Amino acid sequence: MLLAIDVGNTNIVCGLFDGTVLRDSWRLTTDRGKTADEYSVFIRSLFQFSDVQLGDVESVILASVVPPLTPIMRRLVDRMFHLRPLVVSTALNTNITWEVESPSEMGADRIADCVGGYMKYGGPCIIIDLGTATTFNFVSADGRYLGGSIAPGLLNSSESLFTKTAKLPRIELERPATSLGIDTITQMQVGVVWGVVFMVDGMVQRIRQDTGCPDARVILTGGLSGVVVPGLQTKCVHDPNLTLDGLRILFELNRGGTE
Repeated sequence: MLLAIDVGNTNIVCGLFDGTVLRDSWRLTTDRGKTADEYSVFIRSLFQFSDVQLGDVESVILASVVPPLTPIMRRLVDRMFHLRPLVVSTALNTNITWEVESPSEMGADRIADCVGGYMKYGGPCIIIDLGTATTFNFVSADGRYLGGSIAPGLLNSSESLFTKTAKLPRIELERPATSLGIDTITQMQVGVVWGVVFMVDGMVQRIRQDTGCPDARVILTGGLSGVVVPGLQTKCVHDPNLTLDGLRILFELNRGGTE
């Protein structure tokens, strides 16, 4: 089986693939202070809970946007599975041409999103990941990455209201039924959640206009995408496991490689 590890700023998501089937997935809180041994305790317990043996893992692919944790995850993979992970970067075979000034600066999660979106659904496509940051990516019909954008994520936006003001409370990320809140909490939820809904609708319209692709498919993923999707006017594909699928596809495209 293939273990895909996506190290993000807020969560570490692990997916276990049996062929093309995602057998299990787990989400851990990202903690830059934890050691490889401490992370291994959590992962061992998750494997036991899911009745999976460590020896069942034959290959590992690693995507990390947290540089201090990358060597820690590599040590974890070596100690737990006696394997070297394939580490995601634009240097891998991706089936996508990265037409940006510095491809090496592309986040590993965005690479996986683009590969997953393009290979699963075809282009032109707009891939939107609602996580710690909200990212937009555009891949053309012939597999060219033409650019994207990065905006604050839902959680960061809500937390900034709480931490940077004297009286505003911490809120649950829920989407109110209307755009008019009736108290402080619902007004904050309207501003944060509906604000992202309207941003997604508006950005999709503008990207389609700027690229001359009015029918570009829209794909949403990310841990917070489920909060936003029901409010969108834009027709979209909601694929919560797109990043993990992108990692699986990347591994297949680069089978046998390690870093």
